[in-house]
Amino acid sequence: MKNNHEYLKRLKLSMQSALLGAITQNMRNIAVDIVDDKIMLYFFIDGEVRRDDEENISIVETEVIADFEDNFDIETIIKRLDYPEPIILKQGCSVFLRKEN
Repeated sequence: MKNNHEYLKRLKLSMQSALLGAITQNMRNIAVDIVDDKIMLYFFIDGEVRRDDEENISIVETEVIADFEDNFDIETIIKRLDYPEPIILKQGCSVFLRKEN
């Protein structure tokens, strides 16, 4: 298995493609990480998480996991975090950050 740094670079590129057309106005931040053999996706949503949000995120998950070998699992965390509450990432790195005043 490659080291996590190489996989993290691949994950960032995969997310760049998967997020095309999938980002909605209420998405404040999207972050990724790799922990052991698990791809972690974090979505921070402003306001109520709608069914459309969940469907878009599911499509992103599918596109990302298709770019990796079978030895990876994927876990997605969707958190409601209303503006102006600060976004504090405890792990991972942002691949999308909404401009906020």
